[in-house]
Amino acid sequence: MAEIRPFRGIRYNQEAIGDLSLVVAPPYDVIDEHGRNSHYNKHPYNVIRLILNRPKKSDRDPEQPYVRAAQFLEQWLAQRVLIQDPAPCFYLYRHRYLMESEYKECTGLVARVRVEEFSDGGILPHEDIMPKPLEYRMKLLNHTRMNLDFVHSLYSDPTEKLKDPILAEMEKFPLAQFQTADGMAHDLWSVTDEGFVNRMTRFFGKKKLYIADGHHRYQTALEYRRQAIEREGELSDDDPRNFLMMMIVEMENPGLSVLPVHRVVLSNLSLSIEDFLKGVEQWFTVEEMDITKGARSGQVFHMLRRLETAGRDGKAFGLFVKEPDRFFLLSMKPGKDVLINIERKSSPAYRHLDVKILHRLIIEQALGIPSDRESVEQNLVFTRDALEALQMVDSGRGVAAFFLNPTKVEQVREIADHGEKMPQKSTYFYPKPSSGVVMSRVTEW
Repeated sequence: MAEIRPFRGIRYNQEAIGDLSLVVAPPYDVIDEHGRNSHYNKHPYNVIRLILNRPKKSDRDPEQPYVRAAQFLEQWLAQRVLIQDPAPCFYLYRHRYLMESEYKECTGLVARVRVEEFSDGGILPHEDIMPKPLEYRMKLLNHTRMNLDFVHSLYSDPTEKLKDPILAEMEKFPLAQFQTADGMAHDLWSVTDEGFVNRMTRFFGKKKLYIADGHHRYQTALEYRRQAIEREGELSDDDPRNFLMMMIVEMENPGLSVLPVHRVVLSNLSLSIEDFLKGVEQWFTVEEMDITKGARSGQVFHMLRRLETAGRDGKAFGLFVKEPDRFFLLSMKPGKDVLINIERKSSPAYRHLDVKILHRLIIEQALGIPSDRESVEQNLVFTRDALEALQMVDSGRGVAAFFLNPTKVEQVREIADHGEKMPQKSTYFYPKPSSGVVMSRVTEW
């Protein structure tokens, strides 16, 4: 089960910075090149220089960006742009936001958590990792020796045992507040109260944690600890390298959203839509949707609403192809566990996962795209933005876009409990904690 501990976090000095929204950034893995440049230009102390340092033409060593990140880190600490809190504490990090005109709040507990192998069963993954990001994170950690952002994990508290003590602390004045350009409001509290710390520690000592975001960061922490043990022998129980900074969120929290990740089939794949539709009729009822002409955003909205309605009664996917514009609804025919013969060793929860059905029946069998990582990367693009998916087909970059309903949080838990892992990009948890809100040295408390 989870062992959590308070720590002395490193944060931006608000007296030196002023508006913290200028120096934080989204997690590194959702930032593209345009986003990196934008954050570089936003402020000279933006955390982008630490989490995703930009290579220079003058770099003679490919590791120079990681060296530069470490240098910035030490400079900013010396200049007191970054400061360390005086006493170990837990942090409470709240997001407030609107989604489809509905107000939502989501609060997480930030703590250092003892890392353990997934086989131990106390901390569980739900997705596979990719080798390249793991290599990048390892180099960054070796140079900076700092957790620069959070691993986002989930716990279950259906009886809301932690609700009252957390709300009581949040009635106090926040340690920091800011609002990012997407309209998200961020609030941070530090809690040193011994009673609160003990209550949290006892509660999580009986709980499993499920990684929502940050699988690569977690694996990096495991590898960092392994390397330390190889060099120095077994570490003491309290060695900080046994721990990793996490933001832990209640999975029953109504403010926690899981968004779908859509798939675009790239144009290097030849596609006959009529042959494709005939091929999937053995599994799906195919209905061409009558989507009124007009703005693409409006068309996407109406298509997603139809998809959501169809998904209440069973498995359904949206499809868009161009020349001429055509929208389809693919609804799985009832009464069959169609993957039972293909995924014989898998649990029913895994076989009934929308994204698994899409990949096994449509992408692999109907389109003929193999499941290996290289084939997927050559033929598919993943995006959580449905309008962007449609526009990729409009531009000719893609030949078809497939749209999904979101995975449910309960499915993540059930599949992780079975020791299974979802296909890549099965979930997009929202809101995502910003990088730079709290940081933690991995070599000290």
